[in-house]
Amino acid sequence: MSDIVSATADYEGWLGRAIPLVAEDLVVKHAELASSELRFLRGTYYFWLRQTAALLPAVLAAPPVPLVGDLHVENFGTWQDRHGVRRWGVNDLDELGRGPYTADLVRLATSCVLCPHIALAPADICRILLASWLEARPGHAVALDDAHHLRQLLPPPRSPERYYATLTAGAPAKVPAPIAAAVADSVDGPWHPSWHARRAGTGSLGHARYVGVDGHEAREAKQLGPASAEWAGVAGFTADPALYDQLQHALRGPWPASRIDGWQLRRLAPDVLRIEIDALARHDVERVLRSMAQAVADVHGVDAAALATARADASSRPPGWLADAVETMASDTRVAWRDWARPVRLGEDGGG
Repeated sequence: MSDIVSATADYEGWLGRAIPLVAEDLVVKHAELASSELRFLRGTYYFWLRQTAALLPAVLAAPPVPLVGDLHVENFGTWQDRHGVRRWGVNDLDELGRGPYTADLVRLATSCVLCPHIALAPADICRILLASWLEARPGHAVALDDAHHLRQLLPPPRSPERYYATLTAGAPAKVPAPIAAAVADSVDGPWHPSWHARRAGTGSLGHARYVGVDGHEAREAKQLGPASAEWAGVAGFTADPALYDQLQHALRGPWPASRIDGWQLRRLAPDVLRIEIDALARHDVERVLRSMAQAVADVHGVDAAALATARADASSRPPGWLADAVETMASDTRVAWRDWARPVRLGEDGGG
C-alpha cells in the first residue's frame, strides 16, 4: 500500500511552514483528489516525484533540461502574447526548474493514459509523444492563426459578462500592497479593481489566490511555494530563477505575466481556453499529442545544448523505455488514488 495519506500530511505541513495556506481550499483539494485518477495525478506532483525516483531510478538518471515538472495533459492552453497574437502551448510553469527530460515525458504520457475515454492505446500515446518530441524544431509557442487543427478543436469563448461576473463571486480580499501595485503597473489605463479570493486549479489549491476585476479587465495573483522537488529530496532537480523570464521571452508567453516576491501575476480572460482530448476522434487526438510534444520541446529547447544532449540520450535508450515507464507509473498512480479515495468514499457513505 502506498503512503499517500501520510505523505500528503507531511508535504502540507512542510509547505505550510513556508507559506500561509488556505485551510478551506485544502479541504476542497482533498475531495477533488478522490474524484478521478487524472485529477489525483494533477494534484499530487510532490508524491509523483518521490514515487518516480523510487520506482524508476534509471529513467530519471538522464540529462537535465529546462523542465516543466508538473506536466500533464491539462497543462496546455491558449494565451495572448504582448503583441495580441493568440498562442497555444504549456501554460502552467509553477514547478519550472531544471531536471531530467524523462520526467516531463513520463508524466505527460502517464496523464494521457489516465485520461478517461482517450481514443489511443498507451503504446501509441508513448510512440507519438516520443517521436514528435525528438523531431520537433523548438521555437516560440504556436500561433493559433497558423494552427487550424488546434483552433478548430477549441471550445467557443465564454460570455465576457458571465465570465467576469464569476470572477467577482469570491469573498472580498485584501492583497499585499506590493503585489497590488505590481498588478496595477501591468494594466494600461485606469485601474480601480475589486479584489476577491479565487479558488482554481488542483495542485495549487491551498495557496493564496486572488483576482482583481475592473470591468472587462482581470488580473490574478497567486502565491507560489518552494519547489516540490525540495520536499521530495530527489536528486537531479534544481531551481533556476532565471528560467521563467527566459521562457516568457523565447516562447512569447502570456502577456502580461510576471513573478514578484514569490507571487505569480497573470491576465485572466474568457478567451484563455483548453482543448479536452478525452472525447476527440483518434486522428484529432494524435494531432493534439504531436502539438503537445512540440510545446514540451519548445520549453526544453530554451537551452538548445541541453535539448540536444537529452535527445541523444533518448535515442540511445532501448525501444519501449517510455511505454514501460508509463505502465509502471500509471499502475502506481492508480494504487495511490484508490488508497486516497477509499476513506473519502467511506466517509460519504457513512462507513461500512
